Amino acid sequence: MLQDSFVETSVKRKNGFTEVIFNTFLITTAIIAIVFSFLMPIFVGENLYFISGILSFAIVAGVVILIKRQHKEYEVEISNDLVDCAIILGDNKRDELISFSIKDCEYIGPVTSDRYKSDKENAGIVIKMTDYKEFDIDEKYWYWLVPTEGIKVMIVFMYKEEMYPVFRRYNPRGTIAMAMPKKAKEKDPEDD
Repeated sequence: MLQDSFVETSVKRKNGFTEVIFNTFLITTAIIAIVFSFLMPIFVGENLYFISGILSFAIVAGVVILIKRQHKEYEVEISNDLVDCAIILGDNKRDELISFSIKDCEYIGPVTSDRYKSDKENAGIVIKMTDYKEFDIDEKYWYWLVPTEGIKVMIVFMYKEEMYPVFRRYNPRGTIAMAMPKKAKEKDPEDD
């Protein structure tokens, strides 16, 4: 009798160089706008400090919301042959990205495989559920190639060893063949 399999993983997207530059620009612009909003009543000659305070609060709130929206976390849940992929934006809004069956995958393998580039070029949609938006070609990144509604979707994800037996169980032809590491047997105290 087959046992049920369940694998869950999540990865937080780290900010790259462009996000750091954008955040620096955003904060600098916000500081300049706040200083200007408090200097304007001095130049106009009227008591508009209340409006300057409200405007400053709105600027700070906008900056916080924009920076918080950049925080992304990706979740992958594999329950038997069903895969659910989701994104969590700003630590509170969860959106489902895609759900599919492992049996429907054309290919499951690492991004280091020979067919990765051609699969990426032929895919209609590429979803990167990785720690960096632009990632290195490394064994820790795998991908599913799933045809759905006439479009090939490539989902790149962070690989965990316990995923491989599930892939091989439900889609042995579509999963890259590789030697599975054998777990060392624990030494039995009665053998001594």
